Amino acid sequence: MTVLQRTLFLLVSIALTGVPLAFTSPASASPGASTAALVPCLTDLALRAKHGGVVPAWRRHADTADVSQADLDALPARETRPGVVAREVEPQLPATVVIPVHVHVIKGRHKGERKPIGPRRAQNLITILNNGMAGKQSPLSAPTRYRFSLKKVDWTKRDGWYHAFFNGPRDRKMKHRLHRGNSRTLNLYINGGGPRDYPVLGYSRFPWQYAGAPYLDGVTINVDSLPGGRATNYNLGDTLIHETGHWLGLLHTFQGGCEGGGDLVSDTPAEAEPSFYCQTTRDTCPAPGLDPVHNFMDYSQDACMNMLTPGQVRRIDTAFEKWRM
Repeated sequence: MTVLQRTLFLLVSIALTGVPLAFTSPASASPGASTAALVPCLTDLALRAKHGGVVPAWRRHADTADVSQADLDALPARETRPGVVAREVEPQLPATVVIPVHVHVIKGRHKGERKPIGPRRAQNLITILNNGMAGKQSPLSAPTRYRFSLKKVDWTKRDGWYHAFFNGPRDRKMKHRLHRGNSRTLNLYINGGGPRDYPVLGYSRFPWQYAGAPYLDGVTINVDSLPGGRATNYNLGDTLIHETGHWLGLLHTFQGGCEGGGDLVSDTPAEAEPSFYCQTTRDTCPAPGLDPVHNFMDYSQDACMNMLTPGQVRRIDTAFEKWRM
């Protein structure tokens, strides 16, 4: 941040009591888990002030475990360079990769929790995912080769699982019981996103984590993030695209802030903090380029997120060939 931004940040932090200055990872809620290394600067002053100066409730908790050095080393930027991908990765992949999806719908016991979604809404969600991965939300989006095919939908009534959250004991038991397929199968869990006072839009595992705990592999999304859900501004279904991006090997666009290699993708401009709204002229880092607020791997509102970059597609291809083939 500039000196002016740091000064404004300090003033706003003092003036707005109770403003959270960091996110808490869902993983940190379980015993022995670490705290997420996401400490955003409040540079979106006008928008934050308009919304009470706080991070939106649906975005207060991280959706992956802390990104460690081992995670960064798992897929270094040099392996996703255009020449390397064209020479070593693309020949190993078919023009279209079809990924089977097992959808596990968890039902709770309270009003509104007993019938989360039916088969039609499950299929509609897969359509949203395919449209995003095909670049159909924006002419500026780079299309991927990945298409998702609904294999099966199952329903389980268990209130504890409905309110399970990332890496908690209930989450682990749920996935141990329900997980199907192998590393090329997407297991999609739909539940209530944690305890009632702990709203989590979704969470995911990275592909290089599969070997260590195959049954934990997959994506979980909050039923309120689906079209028509209660997660205002985050209820068009793009949470599934975002979390599947992690499942395919993408990091957040704001990974690492303005320092270091960021998300290890060369054509996503550095970003000091997550975007929670859609400030298209925002520029939080001195490096060239405005913040990538339209990118699926930011935290913007669903109506704002609509694209992936060619560099992200190369990273997905490399990760899939390396970890999911």
